[in-house]
Amino acid sequence: MNEELFRLRAQHVEITKRFINNGWIEVYRSGNDSEIEAGIYCCLVSPDNLNKYLEDRDWGIHWGSEGHPSVITHFRDGGKVTEYFRFAEEGLEPFIYPKWFTHVKERYVDVSQEFVNYFKLYEQASSKQKRSYYFIDDSGDTEEVIHVTERQVRIKLKFLNEYLAVRKMHLSLCFDFMIVTDEAGAGSAFIPKDEDFISNSFHYNHLIRVVPGIGDKPLQSWIIGKTMLKFDAAKSGKFWFDLDEDAHESFIIGYDDDGTEKLVRCDSEDYKFFTPVYFKKEVLNKYYDNPQKYEVDGFHIKSSFISLKMDNNNTDYVMVFLNDLTMLPQKEQLHWKHHNIAPQTGMGMSGAYYDTMVLGNWARDSDSVDVRFKAKYHRFNKKWFGKFGWHFYKELTGSDPQHFSALHLPSENNVRAFCEQILILVKATVDSLNEEMLVKGLSKIENEKGIAKLERFLDIRSIQIPDMITFLRNLQDLRSGMMAHRFSKSNKNCQKALTYFGLTEHNYRQVAQDIFIKSLFTLNTFSKLFLDENGGIRRLRYSNNIRYR
Repeated sequence: MNEELFRLRAQHVEITKRFINNGWIEVYRSGNDSEIEAGIYCCLVSPDNLNKYLEDRDWGIHWGSEGHPSVITHFRDGGKVTEYFRFAEEGLEPFIYPKWFTHVKERYVDVSQEFVNYFKLYEQASSKQKRSYYFIDDSGDTEEVIHVTERQVRIKLKFLNEYLAVRKMHLSLCFDFMIVTDEAGAGSAFIPKDEDFISNSFHYNHLIRVVPGIGDKPLQSWIIGKTMLKFDAAKSGKFWFDLDEDAHESFIIGYDDDGTEKLVRCDSEDYKFFTPVYFKKEVLNKYYDNPQKYEVDGFHIKSSFISLKMDNNNTDYVMVFLNDLTMLPQKEQLHWKHHNIAPQTGMGMSGAYYDTMVLGNWARDSDSVDVRFKAKYHRFNKKWFGKFGWHFYKELTGSDPQHFSALHLPSENNVRAFCEQILILVKATVDSLNEEMLVKGLSKIENEKGIAKLERFLDIRSIQIPDMITFLRNLQDLRSGMMAHRFSKSNKNCQKALTYFGLTEHNYRQVAQDIFIKSLFTLNTFSKLFLDENGGIRRLRYSNNIRYR
């Protein structure tokens, strides 16, 4: 055996650190740790009882017997008095509740429900033996606070410190570490001792001795006692749900006369009305990447926790009125501040935002091609179903609606962002063509693919749009070559698609915009041909420099 192990050196270090590691504190442990029988337990101690509690190393409350409310009858003023007590020990309160159920041979650990309720923690569990509790902040972000297994409980220290401060209670961390071995195992570390460690924050003993009559391992090294995590009185008046009215960030609204950027707090009374603040498009990535939580359109970001009016109708930037940023929690304000940019010539409010959010004219579509495409896609498919009784694009299922909701023009000029968005677009359009209905009643052609079926659907109605079909086929080949399969320069169809779109490592965002425009033009074309009374287009031209206006 390692002699340091017999001396319980690591356990002494743990006690010194009060079982704190990387922002977490271990408040419960049960079972063997290597060759060491280890136990950690805790309870709350009132300040009035602290000095008396530290007079000895007894824990005061022991696991398995804590938390049982008591009904006690005693004599007072010559008669019997029966009273109910929440806890058996005055000045002490259990915090951890280990539970054993012998009839089902099951054990698990509970944490004070009062602590859970104080922070309104959300529980996720795979079993009673394995649970985590999460704090949900004003932005809807989660942070793990309690991690529970069958034989261990860890708590995020900053939350425990706040709870202790608000309750004005200290936490006693009780411990019991023991190792038994023989002379060979202990080696030179066996030096009998009976040493007390006492201060105003801890009281424990380390005993090394021979215990006769316990078999072939009579040498014992044993630490038992307690150490305190005391509450910070300076934090006793501060609560996590308190709103700091001064917690507002400053944003760039322009330039001072000397050319320096002008920063103004978003709660400014001097710039209260219609002061624009501009941000890089990347500011929205956080929200697009969490479609299960956030909804992003041309005019808002919405979730169960936040709602922000914004102008998302420009290709290269996002605009928010300064005072509207006060609607965000400070943490979210810091996120936006990181992407804040100074206004440049040509920047301004989009016509769509002005008409919709300022004038209240909700009939106008977004100026942003990605927002406009998604709105048109839903209207087109709904109107098509209303007229023909089937969806032109099969309805999205599973997680696909969330992905489509998050579809957007890439905010960054890189291949990853390009592939992610084009894959979603192709999946919602080319891959979702209702092939069965497109060729219903037509002769069957072996191995006919979706775009070929669409072409036959048009041909049978004397509609020829070769440039559109070429675009769709190249889009499908681009998706197959770059995203669905391992990229290979020998893939001729993919190489042809790269040439068709003029895609290079320098223009991912521009090509994506072009694809969105042509996809929107495709929807407009089908709407004109099949859904509008004044239809009649027979041939339309798709060119690589087409721009939607």
